Amino acid sequence: MARRVVAQDPAPAPSARTAAFRVTGIVKDSAGAPVPEAEVTLTAEGAVLQHVVTDAAGRFALHDVPAGRLALGVHRLGYQARTVSVVRGAADQPMFVEIVLTSLPAQLEEVLVNAAPSGRLREFYDHRQQRQSFGRFLELADIRRIAPRSPSDLFRTVPGITIRAATTGGNTIRIRGCQPTVWVDGQRIPGAELDDVIQPNDIGGIEFYPSSSGVPPQYLDPSNRLCGLILVWTRSQ
Repeated sequence: MARRVVAQDPAPAPSARTAAFRVTGIVKDSAGAPVPEAEVTLTAEGAVLQHVVTDAAGRFALHDVPAGRLALGVHRLGYQARTVSVVRGAADQPMFVEIVLTSLPAQLEEVLVNAAPSGRLREFYDHRQQRQSFGRFLELADIRRIAPRSPSDLFRTVPGITIRAATTGGNTIRIRGCQPTVWVDGQRIPGAELDDVIQPNDIGGIEFYPSSSGVPPQYLDPSNRLCGLILVWTRSQ
């Protein structure tokens, strides 16, 4: 009797392991210095695969990175966020990426001064609220908008004011031919020209009274009633 042979399908071959790679890199600033504690996020098609933080030398390492089109997002406080595209092929080779971040300018100081004035600046805002009709008031935002080269430039549009170059390198301010009295943070500076005692970047607020009308009582000077008064409040209080 003939032996019956039953044909069988060959056993399925084991599935190939998905290739994975290693990606290392460094995050620097525009001057070439390493950026530590920067957050590096690896994504593929919008899905987050890994999230690491750079070390003290600005370096990072990502392991088991799949092949394909990927993206590296880098974030660090004080720097502009950046996303870098990475394409991994089938070759099982490590990849090194260098990422440069651009610094962002700090812009918090003006908000802090205007939103919550402290120290002597509180007095400036109190004067402005109570004596607006008597004087000229410029806060930090006004000063930055005018962008004066010297403090006296803040008075060039004030009626009755004469500004001339001084031998000291700054300018003199005169009203009706008379020199206004200058006070800085509540301290009188006798005979001082405004340009000689402060720089524009140091001013947090400034008040100008063309006469004694409306001047806060503690700053009245009976001997200088017609020469005006300049009250300066610094930002470093």
